[in-house]
Amino acid sequence: MASRIAALLGTGALTALAGAAMAQTPPIWAEAPSAADVAAAYPAKAKAAAVGGQVNLSCQIEHRRPTLCAAIGEKPQGYGFGFAARQLATRLVTPDGSLNGKEVRIPFTFDPGVLSGATTVARPIWVELPAPSDFQAEFPQAANGVNDVRVVLACVLGAGGVPSNCTVEHEEPAGQGYGDGALAVAPKFRAAPWSHDGEPTVGAHVRLPIRFQLTPAKPRAAKP
Repeated sequence: MASRIAALLGTGALTALAGAAMAQTPPIWAEAPSAADVAAAYPAKAKAAAVGGQVNLSCQIEHRRPTLCAAIGEKPQGYGFGFAARQLATRLVTPDGSLNGKEVRIPFTFDPGVLSGATTVARPIWVELPAPSDFQAEFPQAANGVNDVRVVLACVLGAGGVPSNCTVEHEEPAGQGYGDGALAVAPKFRAAPWSHDGEPTVGAHVRLPIRFQLTPAKPRAAKP
């Protein structure tokens, strides 16, 4: 059976950034703050009120790290999220030096759930995916007429961004082994340490939606 698979701050800083070329796309970070780092930097006022927040930083990359960061958006204001984001940005590292000298925009999302270890990442960046052969090895091979399979796994992102402790949240069609197949290939996924929305991924909960479109292989023509 052939298959097609889809997994689903100050004036001085602002002046210095003005002359830097803007990176065309946000970086995918090689290193990033952990959930524990974010919890430790969480502003005391916001922690006491169980308030979440969002910050957008504009930074210049030097020696693969953000420098001269300025908050260009902070919600809500008055809780110290901008200061916390600038402190956390020092722990970000790009994969190589290609962004050195360029300006980048860095989102930070402060979720109070990080304080209790119950944070959920909605938009992880998947940097590794299973190969089609991985799915073919783990999924039922019976020609049962199924051509559209949907599975959603609920996982925790472990060390290196690999899904762990996964359970099947949704399986369609049910009872034909596709959920078990998805569980078997889950360790082949790997998430970057920082999400699209600016959250630490390692240790966070994540929903992993996977869609399989299966097409029966055409029979070979008989030799004349």
